[in-house]
Amino acid sequence: MAETPADNVTLNGGTSTPAQNVDVVDAKEQFDALARQLSIRSQEAQRKPSNLSEKTVTSSSDDLEKAELNDDAPGPFDLREYLTSSNDANQAAELCLCLRILLQHVGVTWEDLQVNVVGGLDHKLYVGTLGGAVIAFFLSPFLWLWSFIAPLFPSRSKMPTRTILHKSSGVLKPGEMCLVLGCPGSGCSTFLKTIANQRGEFSSVTGNVLYAGIGAEEMSENYKGEVVYNQEDDTHIATLTVAQTLAFALSTKTPGPNGRLPGVSRKEFNQEVLDTLLRMLNISHTQQTLVGDEFVRGVSGGERKRVSIAEMMATRARVQCWDNSTRGLDASTALDFAKSLRVMTDILGQTTFVTLYQAGEGIYDLFDKVLVLDEGRQVFYGPPTAARAYFENLGYKPLPRQSTADYLTGCTDPNERQFASGVSSQDVPSGAAPLEKAFYSSTQAQDNSDSLAKYKVRMETEKTDQEVFRAAVAADKKKGVSKQSPYTLGFTGQVRALTVRQFQTRLQDRFQLYTSYSLAIILAFVIGSGFYGQPLTSAGAFTRGSVIFAALFTTCLDAFNEMPTQMLGRPILRKQTSYSMYRPSAIALANTLSDLPFSASRVLVYNIIVYFLSGLHNSAGAFFTFHVFNYVAYLAMQGFFRTFGLVCSNFDSAFRLAVFFIPNFVQYAGYIIPVDSMKRWLFWIYYINPVAYGWSGCMANEFMRISLTCDGNSVIPRNGLGITKYPDVLGPNQACTLFGSTGGSNIISGKAYLLAGYNIDTADLWRRDFLVLVGFLLVFQVTQILALEYYPQYGYNPSINIYAKDTDETKKLNAALKERKLKHIEDLERGANQDKEIVKQDATVQAHQRTFTWENLDYHVPGPNGQIRLLHGVFGYVKPGTLTALMGASGAGKTTCLDVLAQRKNIGVVTGDVLVDGRPLDSDFARGTAYAEQMDVHEGTATVREAMRFSAYLRQSTSVSKEEKDAYVEEIIELLELQDLSEALVFSLNVEARKRLTVGVELASKPELLLFLDEPTSGLDAQSAWNLVRFLRKLADQGQAILCTIHQPSSLLFESFDRLLLLERGGETVYFGDIGHDSRVIRDYFARHGAPCPPNVNPAEYMLEAIGAGVSPRVGDRDWKDVWLDSKECTQAKTEILAIKEQGVAKPVTKGTSSNTCMSFSFMHIR
Repeated sequence: MAETPADNVTLNGGTSTPAQNVDVVDAKEQFDALARQLSIRSQEAQRKPSNLSEKTVTSSSDDLEKAELNDDAPGPFDLREYLTSSNDANQAAELCLCLRILLQHVGVTWEDLQVNVVGGLDHKLYVGTLGGAVIAFFLSPFLWLWSFIAPLFPSRSKMPTRTILHKSSGVLKPGEMCLVLGCPGSGCSTFLKTIANQRGEFSSVTGNVLYAGIGAEEMSENYKGEVVYNQEDDTHIATLTVAQTLAFALSTKTPGPNGRLPGVSRKEFNQEVLDTLLRMLNISHTQQTLVGDEFVRGVSGGERKRVSIAEMMATRARVQCWDNSTRGLDASTALDFAKSLRVMTDILGQTTFVTLYQAGEGIYDLFDKVLVLDEGRQVFYGPPTAARAYFENLGYKPLPRQSTADYLTGCTDPNERQFASGVSSQDVPSGAAPLEKAFYSSTQAQDNSDSLAKYKVRMETEKTDQEVFRAAVAADKKKGVSKQSPYTLGFTGQVRALTVRQFQTRLQDRFQLYTSYSLAIILAFVIGSGFYGQPLTSAGAFTRGSVIFAALFTTCLDAFNEMPTQMLGRPILRKQTSYSMYRPSAIALANTLSDLPFSASRVLVYNIIVYFLSGLHNSAGAFFTFHVFNYVAYLAMQGFFRTFGLVCSNFDSAFRLAVFFIPNFVQYAGYIIPVDSMKRWLFWIYYINPVAYGWSGCMANEFMRISLTCDGNSVIPRNGLGITKYPDVLGPNQACTLFGSTGGSNIISGKAYLLAGYNIDTADLWRRDFLVLVGFLLVFQVTQILALEYYPQYGYNPSINIYAKDTDETKKLNAALKERKLKHIEDLERGANQDKEIVKQDATVQAHQRTFTWENLDYHVPGPNGQIRLLHGVFGYVKPGTLTALMGASGAGKTTCLDVLAQRKNIGVVTGDVLVDGRPLDSDFARGTAYAEQMDVHEGTATVREAMRFSAYLRQSTSVSKEEKDAYVEEIIELLELQDLSEALVFSLNVEARKRLTVGVELASKPELLLFLDEPTSGLDAQSAWNLVRFLRKLADQGQAILCTIHQPSSLLFESFDRLLLLERGGETVYFGDIGHDSRVIRDYFARHGAPCPPNVNPAEYMLEAIGAGVSPRVGDRDWKDVWLDSKECTQAKTEILAIKEQGVAKPVTKGTSSNTCMSFSFMHIR
């Protein structure tokens, strides 16, 4: 197989062998080499400035940005001198890979840091009821007024609060990395958010946090983009490509001329950095691939995580907080990421905080400090080398093959911690408070206190770091940007960058484009044909107003979708404004500008069809005036709906307001009720209604150009009912009933008709109607800017759980769960010090269970340059009673393989044989399987218990009683440790709890044939991952066939699996076969082919390193795919598949326990 990019280069461009630790000295030597290289390049750039595009890129530039010089450069540029000279006027210039060359030093100190949130210890927030919503709707105006009056009357009662992060103190110096460890809910994310100055979701934050001596308030106001937080969720615009996503981030953070190397343009700088980030994170091949999300096909989950990493690296922040940023990455890529952080921190002097779950030993050894939290209490802070010894001295027993990070986390988990021989919980501090007390009495706490005091004195007396930092940030800014502004780019530059991004987003959202244009054309034909060929008679007077009103209001209502669009875009806005990429208000202007080409063309096509089909006045001036009024009215209403989408806190309040306003817009537009006929106490609505001015203008435009003939139906008296004495045309004793008619004339002026019937003066067309419409457009644009700038709504905060009120049934069930949980904890505390070993029972495979096989599996999808192969020649099998792991690098095709096997792909071409007992898949295959997706997609308004029950009721066999299904769901809740969240609404769950629910929903279905799980342990802590795999092992031992992708497994988890299917890039099989006790079988395989696994290294991590899964080169001179195809294990696997097929075909055809129907439930089960 051809080598993929970066297969043969390391993080720093070399070709060294894989290492478990970063060699800092070697990294600095490479930095020096790069300095010399860039100095040479700067000289070449000065000699040949006009040919910068022909520059060559060498391998060592993978770690640092490349730069070129311009004509007016002041002389040869020497990087080493540039970095060390304190007299250089350009000391703030940028260069290094993570995008900052100046060695600014921003150390962080925190003292007595404490965080409180709303809600007491037993306090819960409950979801509202229908009755409460009805009452709130009618009281909302009064409550809104009271919100302004209430501050004038101080209240003694305060909302109850609880502490989620107790007093904590410490210091992290520049160039140091801190690993924050703790169980879910221990406060790791809270600590990182507080350090990153993201405090809006907390009730109060006390204590003192300083950044190089700068207070948190000043840092937030003037240097917000220098302290950033990378959230655990990957939030991106799905319809942008990877390159576009990163290019936008860079465009908003590119330093000004004083912050770049001489002669380097913004475009060249951004391109160099973009290429470097893509190569460093090994995602160069994804540049033109959509980022994607749960509903848009894009890059893999691991690749999407690396896009998030690259986006934050583009901020060039001095203090970086990474929240479980290796979730979804394979072990090798996670280690490469940690190494890159180590190198950047060392060379650039950054200050880095990282929280990780299931961190391997290689990652753990890269950190300078480790902070362990337990229920928000600081139970250890010090060097990583001292952490294990500290807890062992307290009396905690390490488990076999347990990494140090898992051991430290396990010491805070009552379900996992074990005590040394001869001691128990009575002798060892085993709760959060006792552990905190023990730490503050230790030498590590004293050392931390001394270090903190010394560093504070240094920051107060020596202002060098602070002054350099301020000067560097000021040099970063583009000309014209205030020194007090936290943004690198000016407002107009932000609007320009956002306009380009929003235009790309709309252009690449093909589904939205096709549906919006198709709907506009269909509606145009429906309305135009309904009012086809309006006559120039009195019969066509009112209907002309009808078609104008219908055309106008349909266009205006088309803008309604802007309201939910604004609300759905809040997570992106929250993240990127926290990175200080742009002012929130800039997105309002950018949305309007970027949408103009699409909305203008769509409305033009719509207006052409409606206008000429209905037979309105046939002239260019009339049509384009109609179009201008229609389109400006659309833009005004677009601004109106966008404003409500920005101001309202949730969909409920937004849609309630829309229901209130839209009927009034219709009724008081002047068409259904002429303004003269409106009630005096409500007619003012007409004058604040944008639709009214649009309709008035369109009516004036039409009727000022025509005259109507009075036909027989509008003449009185007239013939009819046997009367024939009146003339067919208007006679001297007859009158026309149409508004504006004059006696004795059958011609009615359109102007007179409007003035008499609707009080519309055609002279107001441009002097009033158009100007007022434009005024509405500008007013709503300003309201959007003000709403975003001063009243930003970022949506629901997932750190607070929302619960459904308990019923009698749920109270009993929750009490039983709580009782069993307490009993389990008591059993553990009584000294159940048993090592965690997997006992593989002999599975009693029932007769109906079948074996799943696949051979020569290829998968091709269409690409811009032809077919792209994602899987090639994959084969394997899953037997009943076995647990099979599917592993490989991020982007190797693991999820793709799982989707193909589960028959979930609906695009592309799949070839090969996927069989059950040697026979093709039948119609009930999907019903006999369960699939836990990597993306956690759920109905947000259901509770955890309801989601699992819904799955059990509709997917388990009807032969299983409802009571049995309910009991099984309770077992799943207990297994996944969701007892405290059983009545929580899904949308309020955090990432880790949603992952458990995803697995639980599929487990509740009890699949008969096969259980697919895509990265079920990603985002879980070590104990949760262990419990899940242990349960999967139990299911397998009972005869269940399970195929599971997994990332970063510990040695213990890895050997819990029976077999492994290992893929490399390109979807090529590297290994399929047994793992063996202590991973002996797979270790022997790799050792025989030149890649022996060291005894102290996790085999799951090493084999990925060996095949070149990360940026390190593979071990050996042959592609491991070729090694596998030539091995005896490959031959044995193919022989085994052949035997399975022969045995399966020889058996009689069997079905599962339920009948061969499309569904396993009857409608009577849905209640």
